Amino acid sequence: MKIIDAHSHLEYISYKAQPDIVGTICCATNENDWNVLLNMNDKNVFPAFGIHPWFLENINDGFDVRLSKILEQNKSAMVGEIGLDKYKPNMDKQIEVFIKQLEIAIKHKRPVFIHCVGAWDKIFQILKKYKKSELPIMVAHAFNGSIEIVENLIAGYNIMFSFNRADNIIKNIPDDRILVETDAKSNVVLSDIVDKIADIKNNENMADIIYQNTMRVLNND
Repeated sequence: MKIIDAHSHLEYISYKAQPDIVGTICCATNENDWNVLLNMNDKNVFPAFGIHPWFLENINDGFDVRLSKILEQNKSAMVGEIGLDKYKPNMDKQIEVFIKQLEIAIKHKRPVFIHCVGAWDKIFQILKKYKKSELPIMVAHAFNGSIEIVENLIAGYNIMFSFNRADNIIKNIPDDRILVETDAKSNVVLSDIVDKIADIKNNENMADIIYQNTMRVLNND
């Protein structure tokens, strides 16, 4: 089995810990982490840069200019983890920062990793302002939304769904939209998750399909 972890963080570079993982998409969620990730220089770590909605108190003026510059200088860099969280303060600020980062991803045509907790209604309100052809590949990280949300996202957008557990909602998601992730949790064994997804989907080829799905994100296809 060959797996790429579709979402982790600097505190857990999963390909070093699990033998089936051959690469890790690492999301730097604040500017301090951006510099650490930039200097990592590890060909098995695929970098994404963003401001997470949990860390808005650490945001500095001009972050968007600096993020754009990172993408200009690093042609394979992605955007994330960005998003909205209903249970965190200052939703207006969350929306402002999310839109700025989404528009940077649009400008540079880079995949974007989305954190959304209880706020898909607001995400949809934002996304509908853009043409489908404008929007980049999006990854719904640690997805746990409803079938209705799945259907609306699939109908409208080039989106993938990433899981750190084998949830029954996976039955309703096309095989070619599924990714797996540790989310920097060392107790999440991705080979076990892939096996469980294969059982749910009744498809013994899911390991290869998930790997190819992740490569499509990395290749920005």
